[in-house]
Amino acid sequence: MADENPMGRGAAVALDLPTDQVRFLRGTFESAQEGVRDELTEHLDQLDDPDRLRREDAAYGRLLTALDECVIVPDTDVRAVVRDLAQVIDQGNEHGRVVFEHEALHGLVALLEPNEAES
Repeated sequence: MADENPMGRGAAVALDLPTDQVRFLRGTFESAQEGVRDELTEHLDQLDDPDRLRREDAAYGRLLTALDECVIVPDTDVRAVVRDLAQVIDQGNEHGRVVFEHEALHGLVALLEPNEAES
């Protein structure tokens, strides 16, 4: 089972994050952890792998502690929940489409702006 101590074995990673990002991450991790806990309490008998959800719950706990301590020793479960959460949020926000549209519009702006030789 994963180490419950964010200062446990392995290479520590300093979390030097701006306050607004910490606030966002805290809310996101708390919501995700709440969802995992709801699944475990409300639908335990329907789950294929409740142990995976228990590990996710613990990983979110370590991440929340790490936001307070500004350091974490990432393990496989922490990396997986952050990677999966980032992917879910990107899909939900249509990140790929937004980046494409941004690049297309700003590329066109750059082409349409007069260059210094034309000024």
